[in-house]
This record gives sequence, structure tokens and C-alpha cells, in this order.
Amino acid sequence: MERRGKRRLAAAMALAALIGAGWLAAGERQRPAPAARSSGAAASSRRKGVVPALSVSPAPARVQRALAVSPAAPEAAPAPPSLRGADVDGAVIVDPRGDLVIGPEILALFDHFLSATGEEPAAVIRARIVAAIRERAEGRAADQAIALLDRYLGYREAASAELVAPEADPAARLAALREIRRAHFGEAAAARLFGDEEREGEAAIAQARILADATLSPDERDARIAEVEATLPEDIREAREAAVRPLVQQAEEQALREAGASDEALHAHRVATVGAEAADRLAALDRQRAAWQQRVDAFAGARASIEATVADPEARREAEEALLAGAFTPEERLRVRAILGLPP
Repeated sequence: MERRGKRRLAAAMALAALIGAGWLAAGERQRPAPAARSSGAAASSRRKGVVPALSVSPAPARVQRALAVSPAAPEAAPAPPSLRGADVDGAVIVDPRGDLVIGPEILALFDHFLSATGEEPAAVIRARIVAAIRERAEGRAADQAIALLDRYLGYREAASAELVAPEADPAARLAALREIRRAHFGEAAAARLFGDEEREGEAAIAQARILADATLSPDERDARIAEVEATLPEDIREAREAAVRPLVQQAEEQALREAGASDEALHAHRVATVGAEAADRLAALDRQRAAWQQRVDAFAGARASIEATVADPEARREAEEALLAGAFTPEERLRVRAILGLPP
């Protein structure tokens, strides 16, 4: 049981990581908000050997022209729907000398606003990011952050235009992306900005290959996947484990049910693994799911009776629609149609 759970965990983590690597073909993914933020005062990075920011050399003229916008644009335009009520991700970290600290935190800030791409002009989005930078830093650090923003925008454009086809091998996509990043930011800055993502992508690719290797026994596969996972930084491993923990929990519970565990034993397992409060929430969710399934089963049985007793197709359809309308809300009807494969 424990071995099977660990195997399912390893496979789930690999698949989750591979799904996360889908950004290799489509540009930047959304980054989680960092734990630390800066309001413009000097702040230290959690990374060893703080690296100063890129120079404040301007972006190419073509990019500057495309992004030219009045400084008043963010205040004049209402926030797009995707940004309304959302907490701003990311941070602008400044070192004791007043320089911007390069790291994924500032890319998370950029990506927060860039998530509205398509909802408003690119120039307005850039102006929002510039305003957010100046709220969090000033002087040289702010100038460096804005210069980095323009380089990042140029990089995103190049990545969209130059990346290899999505159907290509993931390793080839990652290699192409690495090359584009280093062409825009240089080796050291690219490693600071994208290193964690690239390591995670490499791990996902390696684990996917291990899972596909039919020559390995289940135990050998588990061991090799664990070896790959161990090469990742601790914070990445923790984030990946947290992301797949619900899947692991479900797999363990399914195994307990298949082994004939009672409701009491299942609840005890939940208390031991997720705590009493979460166990109670899961029990309530189980009851809701069971009640829903009973309603669906009852509808399916009544519908089968209609099909068996009503010969006329039009009359049968009308009777089924009346049954559906009487048993479910409009929102629930959409779900029932999808579950049972009913026509819209």
C-alpha cells in the first residue's frame, strides 16, 4: 500500500510537472507570488550571491515605438476584468546599494499585468507595469526595472515568433527557449530569472522519459523518478509536492476503499494525513457527492423508463426535457447533459 502510494505520487508529480512545462511552447506561465516583497526600501534577496541588475540601456527603437504611451494611461483606463480585485503578484527587490536584484520575483510582477494581454493595448499594460514599479522602487533601481521590463517584452515577442513547433520534442522546445533567453539577458541574468523554471522543465522531461521506459520495473522507475526529483531545489520540491498532494490523497483513499475500509477507517486516515478539520470538510464533500450521484442515478432510471415506454421520438424527447427541468437547476442541467451525453 505504501509503495503503491509512493509510486502514484511519483507518477503524479511527473505528470503535473510536464503539464506545467506546457509554457515551453506558448511563452511565459504565471509564477506564484513570492513570500517577500519590497516597498522600495532596501531589501535582501533569499538567493545567495545577489546579482546586480542589467544595465539601463534602452530597449530597441522598434519596441519603444510599439509601447509608447502617455504616463496617465493607467489612471485613465479602468482595470481589465482579469485584474479586478486580484492581488498584485511579484516584488521589486532592491539591494543595499540601491540596485535592482534580478530574480523571478520581478517577472511575477510583470506577468501579473501581462495576464491582461488581449484585454487592453500593450502600451497601456506597459504603463501599468511602470506605475507598479515606481510604487515599489525609485531612482536607479526603478530605471533598471523598467529597462528589464522592456527587455522582457522584447524577449516574449521573440519567443512567440521563434520557438519551435509545439509538436516538437519538449527537450528541443526547452533548448530553443534557453537560447532565446540567453540572447536577450545574458547567461548570468537568464539563470537568475529563469533557472528554477528550466530546472523544473528538465526534471519533467527526464521523468516523462522514465515513465515511458518499458524496460524498467515499477521499483526501478520509482527509484529513478525519485533521483530526478532530488536534484531540484528544496523550495521547488515542496511546491510540486503541495500541488499533487490532493491527487495522492485521492489515490490513497481509493486504495483504502478498494481494500474494503470502513467509513470510520477512511476518516481516521484523513485525520492522520490532513488533520481533523480538513477530514470533516472531506466527509461533507463525500456526502454532497453521494447525494448528487443519487439524483443523477434517479434521473437516469426515470429516463430509461421513458425510453422503454414512449415510442414517439418527439414525445419521448419532451418527456425527458420535462423530467430534466423538474429535477435540476439550469446550471445543474448542463452538468447532467455532459455526464450522460445528452444533446444540448
